[in-house]
Amino acid sequence: MKRPGFLAAFEHRGFRLLWIGAFLSSVGTWIQDVALSWLIHVQTGDPFYLGLRRFAQDVPLLALMLVGGAVADRVDRRRILLTSQVVQMLLAVALAVLYFAGHLGIAAILVVAFLAGLTQSQSAPTYQAVLPSLVPREHIPNAVALNSLQFNTSRAIGPVIAGLLLAQAGTGACFVANAASFVVVILVLWWIRFPSPKQAGGENLAETLRTGVRHVAGAPLLRTFTLLAGATSFLGFPLVTFLPTLAGDVLGTGATGYSLLLTSLGVGAIVGALTTAQRGSVPGRGRLTLLHLVAFGLVTIGAVFSLWQWLSMLLLVGSGYTLTSALSTLSSLVQEHTPDELRGRVMSIFGLAFGGGLPVGSLVGGLFVRQAGVSAVLAVSCAALVAMAAYLFLRHRDLRAL
Repeated sequence: MKRPGFLAAFEHRGFRLLWIGAFLSSVGTWIQDVALSWLIHVQTGDPFYLGLRRFAQDVPLLALMLVGGAVADRVDRRRILLTSQVVQMLLAVALAVLYFAGHLGIAAILVVAFLAGLTQSQSAPTYQAVLPSLVPREHIPNAVALNSLQFNTSRAIGPVIAGLLLAQAGTGACFVANAASFVVVILVLWWIRFPSPKQAGGENLAETLRTGVRHVAGAPLLRTFTLLAGATSFLGFPLVTFLPTLAGDVLGTGATGYSLLLTSLGVGAIVGALTTAQRGSVPGRGRLTLLHLVAFGLVTIGAVFSLWQWLSMLLLVGSGYTLTSALSTLSSLVQEHTPDELRGRVMSIFGLAFGGGLPVGSLVGGLFVRQAGVSAVLAVSCAALVAMAAYLFLRHRDLRAL
């Protein structure tokens, strides 16, 4: 039976299996992330450590993601993904053991976060390079949007499950649930056969890396996409990092309120991803991306200054919708403007900008939250994002024309 247009990429078995495995793994990751964020908030009461954990997990992306992209264009991608999933499962087991033994303090959390980020610096660009190889070129925008859908659906479901587990079974159960989630994705990766990466001539690893950097630097649109992703991550994503502080210190709604805020963000993101998947490759996507970023900033400012849980939740649905629509479209445009033989490297550069902005923004934001409060810091970041998107809308004709 033919699937509806917004599920077109699901016609292809390899993509469908990978999507299911990635979804279950993402649910587990969000369960663990919520548990760790709340544990840090309870143990320290200091928002700086929330930003520091995020920085520790994502800082390897700053150092090694470019190398990861070059490796993804040279080495068997299935082996890379399998190894990374096994390592991340073992790290989740380590968190559970440390917690039940009574030794899971902030130092251990930071070490595990760094090791997880080290693993993801290789797996993230490999995963992004694999996605378009499992579908024909005309289905790439749909595949990217559906990948965003699985991520954001898991972001809506994971915190709800985390909230239930925290209330009924405790923090350790969340770590066990994450470890179990990796079993399915490991089995899925055994079943899928990925196309071999095109070998990069006689280039060594360093030359392969330089070729990718030169390509992005010399392509005006790819360069703009990458800078826009980095700025959006730096200014917009600390919202997720500091939601525990917003729930605990501003709204006073505790762990349950935090999980509901994160779920609201995820619900909006699901709708945004579905809308983007249905839209496909239509004209005007560059202009729409910038307008969505402006809308995200304005709606989020309202959410962080609200004093009512229900209003913050409602506004965060809008935040999730606009941010996901913008970033899913931006990622699709990058994939469409990237040659197959450079895909791992280009996506690693894009991923470096996108993933690197979050830890730096979270660390800087954590320092200012101590002084000015979480609402003021997040509002200033969102206002800066609105100004940047509005400037590009007015001045970047090529981006508006896409």
